[in-house]
Amino acid sequence: MVDPETLEPVPYGEQGECLVTSFGRGFMPLLRYRTGDLVLKQPYTRCTCGRTWDIYEGGIRGRTDDMKLIRGTNVYPRAVESIVREYAEVDEFQVVLWRKDDVQDEITVKVEIKPGRDEEVYDLVPRLGKDLAAAHEGLRFNVEAVDHGSLPRFELKAKRFCDERSRP
Repeated sequence: MVDPETLEPVPYGEQGECLVTSFGRGFMPLLRYRTGDLVLKQPYTRCTCGRTWDIYEGGIRGRTDDMKLIRGTNVYPRAVESIVREYAEVDEFQVVLWRKDDVQDEITVKVEIKPGRDEEVYDLVPRLGKDLAAAHEGLRFNVEAVDHGSLPRFELKAKRFCDERSRP
């Protein structure tokens, strides 16, 4: 296990990226293959079952690449942002993941249109939804135009993906 940023080893009890080595590949084993999975490694001595290898407490806890799984489709925040940023009339945006009727995952992209370009919103919303769906195996993106200045602004690293599926 390593820190995903520095690639330095992390001690037991701290979350890090899982690395694997596969010797079952014959002539070309994968050495220190980065899985992108975040895990919390614990020493094997914590388990009373007699195992002799370390364990990952709680299984896979997340991803280093921020990938989200929506109705069986991988959605990467960077991919969504690159498509939204192709639209010059968009000033700011936010992606909200939510669960409809506690059953079906939904994804809504809220967009603010730059001042003076409000008349373009009627054309932009369906085009953006279609472009996002085309890049994500036909996954439906609900695109919603919101008032200018209503979305949060960030001084440092932006947090434009809001996953509300796990909230009570």
